[in-house]
Amino acid sequence: MRRFVFAIVLAALPAIALAATLTPSTLVANPSSYDGKTVTVEGTVSNFQTSNTLMGKVAGFQLCDSKCIVVVDKTAATRSNGATATVTGVFHTSFSGPKRTFKNAVVIER
Repeated sequence: MRRFVFAIVLAALPAIALAATLTPSTLVANPSSYDGKTVTVEGTVSNFQTSNTLMGKVAGFQLCDSKCIVVVDKTAATRSNGATATVTGVFHTSFSGPKRTFKNAVVIER
């Protein structure tokens, strides 16, 4: 049984390793194909802010190249405006926060 589980884990590693890092423009160009999927995205941070919510402290910012997406980071990791960042989270074509709804958002869970 252990060998079987080990073989399954090894078989999954190449797929994980080959997962491409996307750009915000790629997501914005065809958002429905990524909706609800875990994605890794790289871009430039802008409009970084933190908020205390009923869920605890949450960070929010835009991640941009020639287009921008919204990032809702429930881990509240600190980012610097103008810095390059790579994030991994679930992409949503529409994400409803406590105060507003965001279009094209990546949500990073704790």
